[in-house]
Amino acid sequence: MVKSALFPGKNCLVIGAAHPIGRAMCLRLVDQGGFVIAVDSDEDAVQDLASLRSDRIAPLAMSLADCDGLDHLAAHWADDPLHVLVMAQALNGAADLGATLTSIEHTTKSLASALADSDGAALVLFAVPDEGGKASGRAAAAALATLTGDLAATGVRINALMLHSAALQSGAFDQICTTAMMMALPMARAVSGSVLPVGRHGLRLNASPAE
Repeated sequence: MVKSALFPGKNCLVIGAAHPIGRAMCLRLVDQGGFVIAVDSDEDAVQDLASLRSDRIAPLAMSLADCDGLDHLAAHWADDPLHVLVMAQALNGAADLGATLTSIEHTTKSLASALADSDGAALVLFAVPDEGGKASGRAAAAALATLTGDLAATGVRINALMLHSAALQSGAFDQICTTAMMMALPMARAVSGSVLPVGRHGLRLNASPAE
């Protein structure tokens, strides 16, 4: 029996598409029938990604800190529906925190109308240190979690996946992507502003991913 696609013909935007989780999300959304614009400052990476499914992935090389560029990107959706927004920016250190928070907030607010009109959802995917990790990493995770709640309070449907080390193993990507897509579906519209810890107690990597 052929399974129905979760996002048939839906428009999806993935910011941070060169990040391993961002890349995995692009491919899973395409496998589930979506059309994806893959955005990242690494032009070679997004071009390589798009070459895998040139019929459904459009690459866009752009700095994630370029607010003017993000505004132009948001203007593209003025007349088109946006069903899924994924933000998977890598946080490489405390110095990146302010820029990352600004980028997530600016992008989400700029695209809020397009998401709302399409009953769409935004997702923030970010890594956190394990127990005993650096205080700066824990502070960054707390700040991202607070921002998610603040954006939800403005009426945007947004949730976050807080990825622990087990979730960053390549064998876990299918499960992470499936969880993320479930949170983006219209049936999950009652959930917003939540931060879901993933991989804190490990993952069963041999389990079959749910569709």
